[in-house]
Order: sequence, then C-alpha cells, then structure tokens
Amino acid sequence: MWFPDRLRATLWRCRVMVWVASWIVPTPERVIWRSNQQRRFWHWCHFLGETGQLTPQQRLAIARACWQIFPEAFWLRFDRDQFYAGLRSLIGSPIALLCALALATTFTLLSSGIVGSARLAFSAPVADADKVALVTLDGRGINGKFSRTRSDTLLDLASIWSRSKLADGFTPFSWGPGTLLLPSRDLPVGTARVGPGFFSTAGVKAHLGRTFTPADAQACLNCVVLSYALWEREFRADPGIVGKAVILNGSHRTVLGVLPANFRVISPGIAVWGLLDPATIFTNFQRRVGAVARLKPDATPARLQTELSDLTESAGYVHPSSQIQVVSLASQVKRNLYSTLSLLLLGIACAVLVVVLRRSSNSLGPLPTETMDRASWLAFFAMKSALLLVLSAILCWWLVHSIATVIGGSTYQATDEYSIWLFLPAAIVALSWSVSDQQRRCRACLRKLELPVEIGRLGSVLLNWSGTEMVCPQGHGVLYLPDSTANSLDQDRWSTLDDSWRDLFRAQ
Repeated sequence: MWFPDRLRATLWRCRVMVWVASWIVPTPERVIWRSNQQRRFWHWCHFLGETGQLTPQQRLAIARACWQIFPEAFWLRFDRDQFYAGLRSLIGSPIALLCALALATTFTLLSSGIVGSARLAFSAPVADADKVALVTLDGRGINGKFSRTRSDTLLDLASIWSRSKLADGFTPFSWGPGTLLLPSRDLPVGTARVGPGFFSTAGVKAHLGRTFTPADAQACLNCVVLSYALWEREFRADPGIVGKAVILNGSHRTVLGVLPANFRVISPGIAVWGLLDPATIFTNFQRRVGAVARLKPDATPARLQTELSDLTESAGYVHPSSQIQVVSLASQVKRNLYSTLSLLLLGIACAVLVVVLRRSSNSLGPLPTETMDRASWLAFFAMKSALLLVLSAILCWWLVHSIATVIGGSTYQATDEYSIWLFLPAAIVALSWSVSDQQRRCRACLRKLELPVEIGRLGSVLLNWSGTEMVCPQGHGVLYLPDSTANSLDQDRWSTLDDSWRDLFRAQ
C-alpha cells in the first residue's frame, strides 16, 4: 500500500515546481505552458508507477527535470541571443571594467586589514608626539671610526645629555633581535632594553597592567612589557597575562603590562620591552641605540640637536655633530609616510619603464584622431591602470603579511619592505595587461573588440601581412594587429567603417 502514496507525493512535488516556474513565463503563454508541463510530468510519473519503475533513481531524474524547467521558462521571457549579446556588451564595456576593478579594490581594501594598519602606522604613536624627541646616532660611531657602542657608553651619553636646558627626561634605549619561547615554537621577535623612565617620558600608559617605574630598576629588573600585537596574536589577548612568566632569550621574564595598540616608537617590530641593566655590559649597532626626551615649551629638535652636539663634544667625543640626530615622533611618522609613498612611486616608475622598454612606441595602437575621443581614451587608460596598481599593492601587502604570519607567527619590521619589492613585478604584470587590454578596444566607444580573425600566412611576416583582425561590436571600425613586429611596415592599423556597415551591426 505504499505505492499510491509515493506516486501521489511525486506528482505533488512536480505540480508545485511547475506552478512556481510558470510565473517566470510571459503572461500570454503562462496557462498553456503550465498545462503542458503538468501533463508531461503526470504521464511520466503514472507510466513509471504503473510499470513498477518509480525507483529512487527515477525520482531523482524527475527532480532534475523539474529544476530544468526554470531556465526553460527564463529563456521564454528573455531572448537567448539578445541576452548573451547584451551580456557580452556589458562585459566588454569600459564602465563595467572600471566598476569591477573598483569593487575588487574596495573589497580587498576592506578585507585585507590594510586600512587599520595604515591608520596605526601613520597616526601619532603617543600623545603630544611633537613634544617627544628621539635622539639617535647615524651609525658611524661616536668618534667616526666604529659602528658599535657599548652599553656603558650609551648610559654615559644619556647622563651627558641630561644637562640639556631644552629637554628633560632623557632615557636611553637599545633594541635588536631576540627569541621568545612559546609552547609550540621559538618565535623571533624584536626586543628593546630601555631605562625605567622611558614610557613616562614618552607619555605612554599601559593598555593592560602598567609600564616601568624607577623602582623597577631594583625590584623588577627581569620584568618585561609586551606589545599589543604580540599579546593579541600569540597570547590570544589573555587578560590574565600580567604577572605570568615568559622565556626571552633563554631567561625567565615576568610580564608587567601590555602597551597600547598605536604605540610604535623606535621600530614597529619591537614586541618585548625590558630594562637596561647597568651591571651588564653589551654592545650594539649605532643605529639601534639612542634616547628619548621631552622637549620644553620653546625648544625645537634642531636647537636640541645643536645643544646635544656641543655637550657631547665638550665631554671629550670627537666630531659629534655628524653622529647625533634629533627628530620629534610626529616628524618620524611623516618621514615614514613619505618614505612609503616614495618607494611606491619608485616601484610604479620602474614598472612603467619596463613596460615601455619591452613594448614598441605604438604599443597602445593608433590613438583616436578627435580631441574628445583621445581624451576619453587616455582617461580610461589612466583610471584602469591606477585601479590595477592600487589593487596590486593591496594584494602584495596582504600576501606578504599573511605568509609572515603563517610561517613566522608575527609580522616583522621588514615585512612592508618585502611587500614593496613584490609590488614591483606585480605592477609590471598589471600595467602590461592594461596596455594589452587597451590595445584591443575600439577607438570610438572603448568597447572590447570581438570576432578575432587570423589573416595572412603564418611564418611569412617579413614581406607579407600576417596578423589578427578584430571588429568593434558597434561597427565603428576594424583593428589589425600583426603577429610579429619584425616587419617595420606592418604595424597596428585602425580602419574606421563607413555608414554602409551600420545596418549589419544593428541587426546583430
């Protein structure tokens, strides 16, 4: 007695599918189409039921046939040829390409996380960043001969600079690479050793826990402060991290606090901050040592640099003026911005040069003769190339940062530089495609040329024509592209079609 129920259920499903699909059919044909489809499935189901063939496989075939009536109904309402022609026209139009590139760029920009990183990288790292001075050395050594400095020399310099009348709170720092032992792996990180008053001079308050105080130089010499990125990524933003022990360079350290997310002083790759131990003597590169200070109301970095040079020379150091550099943290942020933009522009310039050198001077093909058409032609090429370059830059940044995070577990200081180096070949590829796409577009409407036809004889390019002809779908003209540039007489040619061709293209 199960047979009638199965047949009745199958018929009911088919009737519902036909009824839903019939609303896609145009109104004059809807009743007849619905009746024919229901009659078709009624006979099919009853035949299978009477012959005992209404098996699960046959019911699956019936379900597939029910779903196939939806595209059939769709093509009854919309002409298939006109639909495909309109779709090709939309895909080949310049507006569609620009919109697709703009949407891809916007989606990649929002999903890659570069917006937040850029906002942090180019915003003020501390409050009153223009009043916090960063004193560094240029790397040639105090006496112009050595590239390394001992820690006791650095402490002596900080003591000498403390006599300044233009700034106070001089606190030394020294930074370099280190290794943080995690449960799963050894993580290479940037580390820094600073004086107890470093964070108070910079005006930084901890996001979690606290920063160093003068009393920590005696009571908590093995304490460390973590960067926000390290705490969030490696410790899963554990609110109970304060007071726990970590192993840095083989030594146990106690976590004292976590710094704010926007704090980026000296180097953005520094993840662990510890205290300078006057009893431990070590050396470091000149470019990795210095001091921070807070400028007084009427002081400027330039005046402070001159004063510190005089104080250092008076203390017995030779030619100090060429080694000491003083900048405010606000100026350092601007320098980072200018350096990043300069490297990006340099990469774009190199990419343009490579594309120009590897292509002939008429790589874009013959330009339109009318002034307005030429302006539209060049404007479209400029906007398309700009969107492609921006999209390439974002993708390179996202790819390098993702690889660094997966392989190393953190983002290193040189990751942005690696992104720029990857951007160079990506920009070459993007501009090459932009030129190739522009070459194959109509000189009047900027639509993608269609119907490529090979003409001439292959392998005979020195004295004969051999290439590809493409036509504008609107009938504006025909473009000839040679297979080879070996024949200087055989170049790109754009032939405008006269009015006698309009009826043919209008029919299509």
